Amino acid sequence: MVKTLPGLGLIAAVVAVAFQINNFQPAISPLALCVAFGFLIANFGSWPTFADEGTALASKKLMRIGVALLGAQVSVVSLQAIGIKGVITVILVVSFTIFGILGLSKLFKMTGDLGLLIGVGFGVCGATAVAAVRPQTRATQEETSYAIALISLCGTLSIFVLPFLGNLMGLSDQTFGAWAGAAVHDVGQVIATASVWSDDAVKSAIVIKLARVCLLAPIVLILSVRHRRFLKAQGESAQSSAKVPLIPFFVLGFIAVATVQNTLGISGTLHDYIVLISKVLLGAGLVALGSGVRWKAIRTIGPRPLIMGLIAWVIVAGVALAAVRITGI
Repeated sequence: MVKTLPGLGLIAAVVAVAFQINNFQPAISPLALCVAFGFLIANFGSWPTFADEGTALASKKLMRIGVALLGAQVSVVSLQAIGIKGVITVILVVSFTIFGILGLSKLFKMTGDLGLLIGVGFGVCGATAVAAVRPQTRATQEETSYAIALISLCGTLSIFVLPFLGNLMGLSDQTFGAWAGAAVHDVGQVIATASVWSDDAVKSAIVIKLARVCLLAPIVLILSVRHRRFLKAQGESAQSSAKVPLIPFFVLGFIAVATVQNTLGISGTLHDYIVLISKVLLGAGLVALGSGVRWKAIRTIGPRPLIMGLIAWVIVAGVALAAVRITGI
């Protein structure tokens, strides 16, 4: 444990800087910054060897604990607020996003795992979703970092583009908020986009966004089953495939925290602390992830995912708006 302290100290300092920048400008995702800072240190300087033990701990255990604590953001009240019509709309939009981007990734001759990371990130909750599903895929560190960077870029563009288009179309506060909640990826970017419009739009956006977060656990479960089947199909030994649990422990933790949140109720202050701890732990894991990425490997991925991502962003925004207007949520 002592060997991990130097690395954890370095990572904690990087995470602190990322969150401080986010405090000044909430539209900038601290998780995207964490990946970027880890990458920049490793590629324009050198990630120190003394940090290896702490980096390994952050990239696995700390990140998974952070995902488990995300369960505190799951709210049955939010699902009740949008009703069955809203729940169905959210499921359809998220499903279309994931499968649509998987289809586009094939068209652009990208790897399926990169397309899956982008699709889940676009569909559910940005960098957080990417961090949660990555262990259930064969995606490389470079593909993961690329996906997070692309999602962050498109989410940032939404802050400026969606309010402009909303004004042109004369959307109401509730409609625009629901659109932002359905179309934008990272929670901070959802709030930033809706806050440009009005306080009522923010309330509507958060409800829809939290409904999307609720889908994280079932998606990870489905991908876990898929990953085990892949290992068996590739001829992995029973012992090797058994190392990949059918239900990952961090998903069980996610469900447990969500259950406590919605049955016993977690007080406002404690809830805020849990959400913050979750983000900090995810940030630590993403710093570690970024530190393992090399620019040469990123360049080999090429510009096609960027072009595909921008096209997908436009299509997903259009589908989300159509769904919101048709159902009236």
